[in-house]
Amino acid sequence: MKKNYYFLIILILFATFFYIPRASAHTLIRIFASDAVSKPLRIIGNIFEKEHRGVKIDYEFSASGVFRVGILGGVPPDIYITSNEKYQGDLMERAAINSYKVFAYDYLAAATPYENPAGVNESNLISKLMNENVSLTIASPNFSPAGYYTIHMFKTINKKTPGAFNKIVGHANQLLSPALIIPLLKNGKTDIGILYASQAAGLKKERTGINIIQIPAQYNTKAKFTISILNRSPYHFVSPMRKKLDKEFKKLLLSKTGQKTLKQWGFSPV
Repeated sequence: MKKNYYFLIILILFATFFYIPRASAHTLIRIFASDAVSKPLRIIGNIFEKEHRGVKIDYEFSASGVFRVGILGGVPPDIYITSNEKYQGDLMERAAINSYKVFAYDYLAAATPYENPAGVNESNLISKLMNENVSLTIASPNFSPAGYYTIHMFKTINKKTPGAFNKIVGHANQLLSPALIIPLLKNGKTDIGILYASQAAGLKKERTGINIIQIPAQYNTKAKFTISILNRSPYHFVSPMRKKLDKEFKKLLLSKTGQKTLKQWGFSPV
């Protein structure tokens, strides 16, 4: 199982970093972003493309830790979006970026299948997380900031309930990113999944039937979604105006229009 897991990561890295779209009449901007922000980012991207004729945005969505590996390996996009400030700090240390900007906030949420066979609710959530007979799926802390925040939450729970951390982590299944947990919830393959609150809000917006359970504020963690512009990109030859366009996209993301769109999809604006 572990070998298959890392083999999947290698395939994703290969497909993401060694596929270069063919140049066309469009000016190409390539964005590597956390899959948690995919839906509002596409909406904002559509607005940007309409405002900039001839510009085409190429998206890659996955666990942002996977993209970090590729960027540090020498294959940067034009724009990088992650909810882990440490990843951006790593890029600054390597002079891959000059700075980054927080553009939205998010929190964690628990979710269950519509039938909720384990009977999970807000009042018994912690005890259910500790129950080895209740299946739990989280994002990997090694590749997904959501997984990192989830582990941090479990450690916070452990401070109030000693021994809770080992019980929870001991039976938790890990996937590459929280987006991969959603199909398991839809198909009833896991009793509890830990997602970003924005993803949970998006599922509710789409009426998927998945139950959303709020995590008590005393245990929850605030995630900061950040954007950076890479100093070098293999797509620079496509357009000498790339840097200007990158900055204009960042400006749109932070504008009233961008912030309103993010809020509609469950993010907290800056």
